[in-house]
Amino acid sequence: MQSITKNQKKFAITLYLDHFEEVSFLYEQRLTLLDDPEITWLDLEDFENRFEAHIDGLLVGEDLALEVCKQQVIEGDFGELHAAIRVFCRQNRLDLVQEVLEELDAEDEERVQAVSDALNHELPVNWQNEFIRMLSEGDQKLVPIVARLIGYQRLPAKRELFHVALRPKSSDSLPVLFWAIGRVRDPNAIDLLLNYVQHKDEAICSVAALAALRIGEPQTINECLRYAETENWPLLPLGLGGGSSAISVLLRIASGGNVSVDCLISLGLLGDISAMDTLLYHIGNTELAESAALAMNLITGAALYEEVFIPEDIDEDELFEEELEKLKKGESLYPPGEESGTTITRVSQKPEDWHDWWTENKSRFSPGIRYRNGKPYSPACLLENLKSEKSIRQVRQFAYEELVIRYDIDFPFETDMFVVQRKQAIAKYAEWIEANSSRFQAGQWYFSGRLIS
Repeated sequence: MQSITKNQKKFAITLYLDHFEEVSFLYEQRLTLLDDPEITWLDLEDFENRFEAHIDGLLVGEDLALEVCKQQVIEGDFGELHAAIRVFCRQNRLDLVQEVLEELDAEDEERVQAVSDALNHELPVNWQNEFIRMLSEGDQKLVPIVARLIGYQRLPAKRELFHVALRPKSSDSLPVLFWAIGRVRDPNAIDLLLNYVQHKDEAICSVAALAALRIGEPQTINECLRYAETENWPLLPLGLGGGSSAISVLLRIASGGNVSVDCLISLGLLGDISAMDTLLYHIGNTELAESAALAMNLITGAALYEEVFIPEDIDEDELFEEELEKLKKGESLYPPGEESGTTITRVSQKPEDWHDWWTENKSRFSPGIRYRNGKPYSPACLLENLKSEKSIRQVRQFAYEELVIRYDIDFPFETDMFVVQRKQAIAKYAEWIEANSSRFQAGQWYFSGRLIS
């Protein structure tokens, strides 16, 4: 940068700090919007373009901007830390990123996520070997960040992930290590993963099972069926990868006292209409209505929606004494029509809507056929779930996992990728499906690209 006057420098620093303030807001806002039911995944593109513009504004400042970045790493909030890491990556300043990692407090979840997110999106290719080395030889506190980075970017580190997962001191990091192993799809890790589906921690069991399914190990389904009626963790893996034998097991659970959200969603993922009566029954239960509605919509594609007012959460610490008294008596704090909250559009949870629709349309569906979105289940149906602006984040995540598990097709996709990256992945899936759809029988059961019963 050319020599500048003191006033010019002061003005430039003010400008950079403005960029930091804006990019921090946009980063935090985007984290919230990823799960906002009123925001479609395509709506995020505007936020991301604005975010990119502010990052670009920090890149043009060269050394002075870097000094401000180093300052905000220390003085700024987690959103500003995230922005600084992105700038360091784009400026190829590995030394500055390493300094941040050395000082990072592993207990500060917001700052850890901010650093992790930035590296997941920005890691330069020429840094890959250093981060793979860091997994094996670096500080143990960095294992979760580096393992997630390797899985997110599908870096060539199968052996390193496997060996780190074997270390006793890595026990606290097993969920993210197994997640990463599932992302890079290491067949040599199958025995390790199957051993951990019997772990006392259900979170570890679940992620180990999902990783083994992604790698294409059919024994995983048998292990899930073995524990399904006594534990909750096998239910979603059965929905994502199970065969027709999983239906009767899940229906038994759903008709007993241990029915759960995961059980109903898995019935929806499996797509067999024998589950409809059970789902219609459970939509009358307030605690299960949302999952029952989601499951029925996955099977039928009925697209029954309703507008619902969601009251704003009340913070009792901010209420006056007379308002607290009203609250204790169950009285409204607001005049009619003035209550704070948000009106959202969601899949209908009204039992009468679903009973009426199913009565009118059930003749369109045939027993023994799997359905998704009202059509015989196929890769194209899953692509539809990935693309649809009406698909909530959870459904898009399921669709990606199913493409990998059912049809052995894996173009890297994560629901927190920037929109432009997700569009690129979806385009690759669309091209592959157009070229390969004739290989699969719509409505039938597949696992790892092979027809199963």
